[in-house]
Amino acid sequence: MNIFKLFLAFLFFGFSSHSIAQETAGTEPKGKPKKETKFTETVNTDSVSGGELLKRAVNWVKLDVPKYDKLNGVTTSAKAECMATFTVVPKELNPPCDYTGTITMKVVIECKDRKYRYTISGIKHTSKSGKTTGGSIDNIVPECGSMIMTDLQWKKIKGEAGKCVNFVINDIKEAMVLDSKGYGDEW
Repeated sequence: MNIFKLFLAFLFFGFSSHSIAQETAGTEPKGKPKKETKFTETVNTDSVSGGELLKRAVNWVKLDVPKYDKLNGVTTSAKAECMATFTVVPKELNPPCDYTGTITMKVVIECKDRKYRYTISGIKHTSKSGKTTGGSIDNIVPECGSMIMTDLQWKKIKGEAGKCVNFVINDIKEAMVLDSKGYGDEW
């Protein structure tokens, strides 16, 4: 008789814990990012003052680049920031999902004596039509849903965003080497 009661107790406990586990797993949001992707690096420079580095960062924000646009440039006492916007177009002739639009990212350059730090965050895809917007690149599933934009297309957009980030990083590093008055030709 005791074995039968013990068996029933284990059976009841097993089903109740299984139903509790089902409830907690179902309440988590699906497709939401777990952690925002940020690209940050601190770069040391040789005896360059913080003011000079800030001037170089402001010059980078003001500089027009044909590959992308820099919008909403703001400068404070120790940092310069802007939004970098790249145009994205599918490379296929007749794509199943036309995700033509922009990839935007927030770029912040903080300056101190002999070093600066850049941070690129808030990387998002926005479509021109608004129907095929992917949203943050941290999303597992795009904002428009996996029925509209396939997994392969979402991965292509994420890859394109990575290329855009690398382009901005290289652009910042090149601009921060230049003298704030021009290209370093003092004679």
